Amino acid sequence: QFHKLDDQYLTLTCALIQARLASRVPVAGDRVIEHSEMGILQRQLQMRRRHLPIRQLFQRIPNLLPRLKPCLLMSPISVAQYLDAAHPPFDLVLFDEASQLPTWDAIGAIARGREAIIVGDPKQLPPTNFFSRSDGEEVGDDDLVEDLESILDDCIAARLPWLQLRWHYRSRHESLIAFSNSNYYDNR
Repeated sequence: QFHKLDDQYLTLTCALIQARLASRVPVAGDRVIEHSEMGILQRQLQMRRRHLPIRQLFQRIPNLLPRLKPCLLMSPISVAQYLDAAHPPFDLVLFDEASQLPTWDAIGAIARGREAIIVGDPKQLPPTNFFSRSDGEEVGDDDLVEDLESILDDCIAARLPWLQLRWHYRSRHESLIAFSNSNYYDNR
C-alpha cells in the first residue's frame, strides 16, 4: 500500500511541477510588441538566416529565458561561450563527473549560480592534458599524460560538506560492481 501511495505521490508531484512550469510560459499571440522579449524571440524564430548569435539573444531575453527554459544543460565551456557574466544567476549549478573537470573550466559556471552541487568520484581518473598539446610541441615519455587538479579535488581539499553514495543503479546487478565495491569502496 505504501509503494502504491508513493507512486501516486510521485506522479502527482511530477504533474504539479509540469503545471507550474507551463503556467509561466507566455502565450504567443498574434499581437506581440516587436521590441519586447517575446517579440525579439518570435522574430528570431521567423528568420531564415542572419540570426542573432545565441549569446546576444540570451542577453536580450533575460526574463523570458528562465520562463521558457528553467533548466539549461550546458558544458562549462558552453556557459562561458553563450552566457554573459552579467546574466542573472541561476538557482543551482550542478556538475556531474567532476573528477574529470579541471577547476579553471568550472569556476565560471559556478560563479553563475547561487548554489552548486559537485558530483564525482575521487577514485576515478583525474582530468589529463593528453589532448591539449600544440602541433609543434615535442612529447617526451615523462609528459605524455599529466594529471590536472579537478574541481572535485579542490572541493575535497576545501573540506566542503559531502555525502557518499550508498546505492547505485547498477547495484541491482551485483556482478557489475562487485569488484570495484570490494576493492575500492570497502563494500559500502
